[in-house]
Amino acid sequence: MRHVYKLALMLIGALTLASCANNTKLQGTIGGAAGQTIQLQVIGDAIAVVDSVKIAGDGTFALEAPESTEPTFYRAVLPSGKAIVFVADSAETVTVKADAEAADWFSSVAFDNSEESALTMEVVAKAATLQGKLQSYTATESDPAKLAEMRSAIDDYKASIKDFIFAHPRSLASYYALYQNVMGLPVFNINDIHDHVLFSTVATSLNIVSPDEPRVKLLCEDVIQARAIQRKQQQLQEMINNADVANTPDIEMPDKDGKMHKLSSLRGKVVILQFWSATEQASRDNNRQLASLYAKYKSRGLEIYSVSLDTSKLVWEEAMTFDKVTWTSVCDLQGVSSQAAMLYNIRPMQDANGNVIIQVPQLFILDKEGNLIGKNLFGKRLDDRMAEIFR
Repeated sequence: MRHVYKLALMLIGALTLASCANNTKLQGTIGGAAGQTIQLQVIGDAIAVVDSVKIAGDGTFALEAPESTEPTFYRAVLPSGKAIVFVADSAETVTVKADAEAADWFSSVAFDNSEESALTMEVVAKAATLQGKLQSYTATESDPAKLAEMRSAIDDYKASIKDFIFAHPRSLASYYALYQNVMGLPVFNINDIHDHVLFSTVATSLNIVSPDEPRVKLLCEDVIQARAIQRKQQQLQEMINNADVANTPDIEMPDKDGKMHKLSSLRGKVVILQFWSATEQASRDNNRQLASLYAKYKSRGLEIYSVSLDTSKLVWEEAMTFDKVTWTSVCDLQGVSSQAAMLYNIRPMQDANGNVIIQVPQLFILDKEGNLIGKNLFGKRLDDRMAEIFR
């Protein structure tokens, strides 16, 4: 599966200045910004500046982007960081009005002739609101309640985008919503069974109206690949659940600094393999027990390898700090769709209300050769098992 943002597949090298008549244009008026320089950027795998101009005394400005072969996303940015995000074809002129001094920048942005751009800005505004909430939490003391609030804010955002996509399935703004980052990280994951529905909805809808667009073709291919992975998951044998002793699959994942750690590198030690989530209180309680066991048995050959099933690096890191996690802790930010969870047959399910959930924590005890010698022991049962192993 490719992990590439396809917001503008035609990069600058594929753009041509051969005919100014075919250039994309953004023009309009921004109040309270006279004399400021506004930049026009193409949004793609990397941000590329294609034009800039000083805003006139009356607030008017005009920017141009080179010709492109498909609708492309652009961003016009003021020195303050306030941005107008829009989508346009070649030879299209988009007209906009905004007020840099308005209390609500996003509400002040109005397009005269581009419904797609207006919808895209609606998505950008939603993400900005979420980012503001998450940034406000970073200055607070780390505790489970705050982490739960952060998770709730993310869930509310995702629910809002879900409603938006179902209301505008054929809009490029819905495509933009799927790949928009918040605090530098993607919110939606095509391999997540809950998010996959949104990717599939947009792919199917855009394929009806724009089947030949490269980004639409790639999105459809990715949806098909994700479905194949899900089918493979469903066909996995219940090896771990049904075995008393089994050689366990290897895992290689990054820690918070990006350093890769292999589960197999701990061979020769007794290992507690933990799957957990920073937003689940039971997981946090389990961390406290593991910390006690680690302090007691580390010198005698105990190691812990924790796999976080979170999608927010910030939430994960805050939980590790608060819980004083000093053992190996890794996360690929894929949530319940993590490849490691798949290997150990930890699968999402629906509760009675139809919500997608996963049961964590889950523990696997591995002997020095990597064989499974215990599973899902907690509290006194885990204490007794460790005492038995290290007696």
